[in-house]
Amino acid sequence: MELIVGKASFCDYHSIQEAVDVLDQREASSEARDTIFILEGIYEECVIIHNSNLRLCGVGKVEITRSRHARQHNDQGEEIGTFGTPTVFLGGSDLLIENLTISNTAGQGEEIGQAVALTAYCDRTVIQNCTLRAYQDTLFTGPLPPKPKERAKFGGAEIRHKHEQYRQLYVNCYIEGTVDFIFGGATAYFEHCHIHSLRHYDNQPTYVTAASTPQGQKHGYVFHSCWLTGDEGITPVFLGRPWREYAQTVWVKCRLGEHIDPAGWDNWDNTDNERTVVYQEYDPEHTDELRKTRVGWADCLADGVEKWDRQTVFGGEVFWEEPAYVYK
Repeated sequence: MELIVGKASFCDYHSIQEAVDVLDQREASSEARDTIFILEGIYEECVIIHNSNLRLCGVGKVEITRSRHARQHNDQGEEIGTFGTPTVFLGGSDLLIENLTISNTAGQGEEIGQAVALTAYCDRTVIQNCTLRAYQDTLFTGPLPPKPKERAKFGGAEIRHKHEQYRQLYVNCYIEGTVDFIFGGATAYFEHCHIHSLRHYDNQPTYVTAASTPQGQKHGYVFHSCWLTGDEGITPVFLGRPWREYAQTVWVKCRLGEHIDPAGWDNWDNTDNERTVVYQEYDPEHTDELRKTRVGWADCLADGVEKWDRQTVFGGEVFWEEPAYVYK
């Protein structure tokens, strides 16, 4: 089924969530992927998608936006927390998300805290030609860790589907934020993505990634041929710190701006993490130079780039080449 969302009178629906709900209420075909075309415009709404076999395609300049932050209170007077804030939530599998800007405009500061743009609690998902904008915790890639560190529960949107694996491919995307703005436990592969660090409101050091890779999972985050930039005069930015102790983050043939701290990585104030994380950089041209400044518990490697192609990382499965996907 194809549905059109837009402001024009001929559109099937005027909000994205309305179209999603219609598809959610019918029995989806296991052989065909439903498509929602979103015509140019700004859509101020929260979009929660539990559907599988769905293509969400922006036509023209399409932005989904809202302002919601972790310090806001629910009807019971409790803070909603990080996972109650996303502008878009993806919970199914076999998804294609393309040509969208997804933003959380809550801003930053002590009174704001975390404000997620996209929660990707999904498997076999391709996100391409998209822009993700927020500050702290812009992109969450599920699954969640077994339990929170500070709260009784994580909260947030209902988790209807708990997948055996969480495999996500991000291609030609722009992602910006401040602290831990790409975080979570998925096997997530970022290819030809522009990763931009924004200035922290209090000029504190910031972190691009905060992986929580489950123990025993073969891969966490892989960034291949990506470009890292930062606001002018930004304080040091670290490539990553471990949200959980088995965090895995690998940078392969990426180009890093001068905003990246020479040490590269942070242990999140816990030296025990240094024995369990897997933090690696593959940069054949600058390996020797990087080794002089990077922390001793992270790897700088010249050989082995070839083993980090997307097919190998995803265990031989090439879900992005299925006929229903437009771009291969």
